[in-house]
Amino acid sequence: MKLTETQIKIIEAAEIEFAEMGYAGASIREITNRAGVNIAAINYHFGSKEALFKEMVLYHIEPINQVRMTLLADALANNDSKPLPLEEVVDIIVRPLLAALISESCNDFHFMRAMGKGMVEERSFMKDLQQDMLKEIMPKFISAISNSLGNPQFDKIAYGIHFLTCCIIGEMMQHTRLAMVSGGTIDLNDIDGLVDHLVAFISAGLKAVSEVKPIN
Repeated sequence: MKLTETQIKIIEAAEIEFAEMGYAGASIREITNRAGVNIAAINYHFGSKEALFKEMVLYHIEPINQVRMTLLADALANNDSKPLPLEEVVDIIVRPLLAALISESCNDFHFMRAMGKGMVEERSFMKDLQQDMLKEIMPKFISAISNSLGNPQFDKIAYGIHFLTCCIIGEMMQHTRLAMVSGGTIDLNDIDGLVDHLVAFISAGLKAVSEVKPIN
């Protein structure tokens, strides 16, 4: 469904409010004030704060997922459907997301923080939203990662995917912390540098997890 100009204006205002206050603390009145619309506009256009949050996330994530699916299909086709290097699979997961969300014009990373904060709140609809976000791409990427790792036991893949997701959510919530940790020497808009290091970190973790042996 194509969004109207008013809906997009509300979503952009909501990104700021959710980023600053989290989902629970976000005020419908403040969102409408930021958007310059009547307070009834959210119910009219979205139905509820919950529905607005979902639409905000899908507005950004659905196009990114389409890019991911296309990149994975092309990579597999160019590799005769053989297992891809793990780093390439992880790069396809990470780079389109961060490239789309990190730029000097990306509203000061508001959506990244809004989504990151929302995903860690214990609300049932957040779990449903994560399933909606990932239901199309998850099976294909689980298969690609498993093949890249030599098809270890599924619990190893499950642990790895869980930790991968935590890394990405953590980056989305705390991206600006990188400036503090680096003492300002790292450019927060250096997408390639960020992705290269994050892909290396996640890939090494996936490999290590796949090789964990029971203590006993």
